[in-house]
Amino acid sequence: MRSRKATARDVAERAGVSRSMVSMYLSRNPNLWISEETKARLEAAIRELGYRPNRTAQILRGGKSHVVGLVLGGISGPFASCLSEALMEAMEEAGYRLLLGVTRYDPERERRVLESMMNFELDALVYTLEPEYGKDLLLQCAKSMPVFLTEKREDLPFHCVDFDLRGAMADALHFLAARNVERVALLTNRIGFGEREFLAREKSGLPERRSFRFPSSRGDAEEILRELVGFQPDAVISLAGIHVAPALKRLGPETLRVDAWSLPFQRLEMEKIRPAGSIVRPFREYAEMLAESLLEALRNPGCGRLVRSVPALFLKWKEQELLREKLLNEPYYQAFEHL
Repeated sequence: MRSRKATARDVAERAGVSRSMVSMYLSRNPNLWISEETKARLEAAIRELGYRPNRTAQILRGGKSHVVGLVLGGISGPFASCLSEALMEAMEEAGYRLLLGVTRYDPERERRVLESMMNFELDALVYTLEPEYGKDLLLQCAKSMPVFLTEKREDLPFHCVDFDLRGAMADALHFLAARNVERVALLTNRIGFGEREFLAREKSGLPERRSFRFPSSRGDAEEILRELVGFQPDAVISLAGIHVAPALKRLGPETLRVDAWSLPFQRLEMEKIRPAGSIVRPFREYAEMLAESLLEALRNPGCGRLVRSVPALFLKWKEQELLREKLLNEPYYQAFEHL
């Protein structure tokens, strides 16, 4: 005969507490205070009975699933994988679980992932991709949950936590101008990350600028590489994880390079050509601000649209080397350096 599944009442009887205390404990109710001894009894009872909460019943009673969705283009890159882990840790501490959706940068798959996530009764959604392909679905999601983007879009009513590249990009361009650079190319992804800040007009004499959007597939970049060589830049800035080795090989070793870091993680591509400088996107500050903003929106549904930014920094080569030395005690940084 099939054994009876343990219930919350069984847990309460085993732990010697009330049924309501079990419910409040499992839902991480912020108003519940219990001693460490009572907590230990509850955990022991849950473990010994093999109790698993009924998620559907919890949603029906409390109106929340305590699940937050995170949609990524890929999971293998350093920023995406580390953001997932950092956000998962922060949200779990607050009683939420993280549900990942990976689209492989395929617009059709992006829509399928969004449609699938809408069936999970999420409490919030973080969308890290260009929202244009799934805008109608994201607007539908926003009717029942907070939706966060990772790049600011004034034309869309979603929350946003992004990197402010304006100061760092201006500093990088002035640095290159002081090195007598006349033409600078931005190597960006298909959604044009950093393009607006790169092309912003300034009265002071800055180099001639042109951006080149590279597709996700390296095999489709040949025509763009030819256009890049035709522009003949004296320097290139790469911010979006673009594989810059083919471009540098065609342009020549004298071409200056500014790349991107997401601290404390360096970009996966470690070329022998030393960059003249880096635009640094502080990873830890970003992950913390995103988690804090998510929790604020979840706890205060009527708080209005949240738009927050973490300033990026421009560091010259010697400055970034000093920063690298400071990070040698960071366990995650050490692990990444040995990939």
